[in-house]
Amino acid sequence: MLSAAAMGALAIPLPILPDRIVTRLRGALAHDTATRHGISLTSDARALLASVESEQNAGRAIARRAAEVIGFAILKRGLGPLGAITNVARALEVFAFGHLFDRYVTQVRRSGAVRIHAEEARKIRETIDRAFLHAFSPMLRPTPITLPDTVEDLRDEFTRWMDSAILTGASLPSYVERRLEAAFDEVVSHDG
Repeated sequence: MLSAAAMGALAIPLPILPDRIVTRLRGALAHDTATRHGISLTSDARALLASVESEQNAGRAIARRAAEVIGFAILKRGLGPLGAITNVARALEVFAFGHLFDRYVTQVRRSGAVRIHAEEARKIRETIDRAFLHAFSPMLRPTPITLPDTVEDLRDEFTRWMDSAILTGASLPSYVERRLEAAFDEVVSHDG
């Protein structure tokens, strides 16, 4: 739901407001994830995790902002789905942040401390950002889903194609999750 809100925020034609809304969404997501695991965030840690851009990616921030402006201009001219790509990317980033932050807390975090401070938040943020970019690597191999043996298929050709299209769309979120998890696990194992 928060990913959809991030997509909607980017449709607002004011230059600063979408980033602030996405920052608020990420902050709420970080807080919710931490509190569900009995952890609190310092104000600095929340700010680092919630920020639309990480401290180390100033060049990427400029490139992203340019892409968003160009995308919005394309969308405004009615040139179709090209302008929506930046919205989808931002929504995917919000989803990835929430999913991978939860994964970090449940599977990677070694500290028994009940509070995440700025230094740990900086490491978390860097790991999540690297994993998000690595998820797009063609070399990445997510865990495959094991499907049961098929039974006799009595559907006609059109029904098979329609079912395949529907089920492919329905399984897309699971595929994205598996790619993100595989990328995150590789980044964490590489960091040692």
